[in-house]
Amino acid sequence: MPDLALAAGTARALGELAEIEAERRAMLNVSLLTLSRYCHVARMGSIRRAAREIGIGQPQLSRQISAFEHEINRALFIRNSDGVDLTPAGQQVLALAEVLEEVWKRLTKSAARQFRRTVSTCHLGSVIPLGYESNTARSLARLSARWLEQRPEAPLFISSTTADELMRGLQGGSYDVALLDTEAIPESYERRTISHSRLSVVGPRTLIEKSGGDIANLVLTRPIAVPSLKSGLRQKADALFAEKLGEPERAAMRLVEVDSLPIIVNLVIEQGFVAVLPEAAFLTMAAPIGSIPLEARFSLTLSLVWPPTAAASRHAGRILELLPSAE
Repeated sequence: MPDLALAAGTARALGELAEIEAERRAMLNVSLLTLSRYCHVARMGSIRRAAREIGIGQPQLSRQISAFEHEINRALFIRNSDGVDLTPAGQQVLALAEVLEEVWKRLTKSAARQFRRTVSTCHLGSVIPLGYESNTARSLARLSARWLEQRPEAPLFISSTTADELMRGLQGGSYDVALLDTEAIPESYERRTISHSRLSVVGPRTLIEKSGGDIANLVLTRPIAVPSLKSGLRQKADALFAEKLGEPERAAMRLVEVDSLPIIVNLVIEQGFVAVLPEAAFLTMAAPIGSIPLEARFSLTLSLVWPPTAAASRHAGRILELLPSAE
């Protein structure tokens, strides 16, 4: 902003040097290229030498300088056999043009640096981690630390949302790659398994102990807190319910959909709900939570997924170098 303000003030001062009507001054049209070439001629003291150094024809550069003088209706050079000398107006224009030239260099350098940063940034989408102890949270933290250490010139941007939003982001190009906990991945996409998380049916400890491990009776007699259908965890929970219960029994279940682990855990501890959660989400808690571990086929799989494009494959390869797959 300071550079833009300086450029605007300098451009106004340059316009005020023009000996033309106020209406025309407001429409003054002089390109930065013309000003840069004018500065070059003024420093070289010769249109011929400046043209040779710039790499254009002398007649072309001479016409460009003459057009500039005509535009502002001021003589900027005194032509002689040895070259050119600046007029008093030419010296004023040179001082202003050099300010604009320096401002432009700073602006374009900053823009180029930001462009390189934007182009080189890897956009990684992830399902929302189920607590800081979860495989997702640990994997992302490990990846972030190693990426910064080994690839500081190519930033890694991570954002978390639902599996549905991640798939839309991959299809629309908002994400280069994504960490997904769902099995519903189009066959056209590449994928690598990063980790497996064992799941358990959880509830208040006394309730779980009294159930004797009878999951079917437990989920029919107690309200159940589950994530929305957008999550891979919910898909695993639905597969469990489908195996343990018939269709009429599943229709009778009392479900509350909550896409927040803290709320689900609070419903379990304070309200007597049951839930299906990864072990890492509750094993370290001091709260009185009981659990019934599920078979390995119900484990939650975290996969790195990317579309079959060269850029996405390159980003995925870099991530897998730092975050080896579990396959």
